[in-house]
Amino acid sequence: MHHDTPRTFLSQPIAGTETDDPASTLPPVHRASTIFLPTLSHLKSADWRNRSQPPYGRDGSRAACELETRLAHIEGARQALVVSSGLAAYALICMALLSPGDVVAMPTNGYGTAQQMLRNVFHRFGIGIVLYDPMAPDTWAEAVPPSTRLLCVEAPGSVTMEVPDLRRLAGLAGERGCIAAIDNTYSAGLHLRAFELGFHVSVQALTKLQSGGADLVMGSVGSVREDISRSLCETRHFLGMHVSPDDIYLVLRGLPTLSLRYAANTEASLRLAEWFSEKKEIAAVMHPAFRGSQGHDHWKRYFTGATSLFSIAFDASVETEKIEAFLEALTLFHFGFSWGGPTSLVMLYGRESASTRHFERSHPGAGCIARFWLGLEDGGDLAADVANAWSSAFDA
Repeated sequence: MHHDTPRTFLSQPIAGTETDDPASTLPPVHRASTIFLPTLSHLKSADWRNRSQPPYGRDGSRAACELETRLAHIEGARQALVVSSGLAAYALICMALLSPGDVVAMPTNGYGTAQQMLRNVFHRFGIGIVLYDPMAPDTWAEAVPPSTRLLCVEAPGSVTMEVPDLRRLAGLAGERGCIAAIDNTYSAGLHLRAFELGFHVSVQALTKLQSGGADLVMGSVGSVREDISRSLCETRHFLGMHVSPDDIYLVLRGLPTLSLRYAANTEASLRLAEWFSEKKEIAAVMHPAFRGSQGHDHWKRYFTGATSLFSIAFDASVETEKIEAFLEALTLFHFGFSWGGPTSLVMLYGRESASTRHFERSHPGAGCIARFWLGLEDGGDLAADVANAWSSAFDA
């Protein structure tokens, strides 16, 4: 095999790197707390910083190192680290990079649980939090104070799906002298080259697209800066963050099909977005790749692909009972948190939710929001299911 064959980052999830068994696609599962070291010399020189030969099970296994290497190659990071969840990835960057008196700037359309974590946990350690509107650059100067140490971005927003001007936000972090971190879960590292835009840190929920099976929870943190990578690695070690070796294997198994699953129902989601946009009961369709969606031009500028996640906002005049009747009539969409797995999902965000209130500020007259994830079912069947459920609720 010629190891100098050129390959794009899209081939990396399949090609991988070297494994213990060159005849197999994936490295074997290593379940171990104690790791036998071959000689006394190896024991004396054992160092948890050696990612190619972890000395203890808590620091991972060769399979975990292989997964981290593949994730780093996909996204273009200097180093990637896996943790127990996407939320744990946010916690790790805060623990590693912040000190008392520092401020985190969080986007109003971002991951709500991360905002709650900062308010409920990190606030006790003297960490401040401010919210800024990523789609309103004229307000950034006032909303993001000079004491900001960490500027977080999510693209697109996890419910309202806006895509901000990412290069401009990374530039704002540069002006403030702070670290720019992006939640790159939506692109899975495949379709947004965040580090090339000036971001220093990327967090992802591997729970979603990399796993693909909706049967595990995992997150990752990647960086291009040596000092940040060193701090992240050290903090993870001393916090004892560990990921199950069986879950490591499952994500490694999911990577070769990642790019196929990512785009499996993109076209079907765009057809549904078009269908919803023609309904008088719908105030807005939120799909980064759909014309008219907020930040669509930024998506075209920065992204090279879209997946089948999108939201719709009902007109405020639509009765909640009818909206719920529509969703209850769906037979191929299940109610549940998260997205990215093989099964189609739908979530409802009521008028009182933070996401709905955020969206209403820029879209007066909008009401409840429903978010759809199209899994691996037939796209035509999903469209027919939506049409039938709509007719039973709104055309009866």
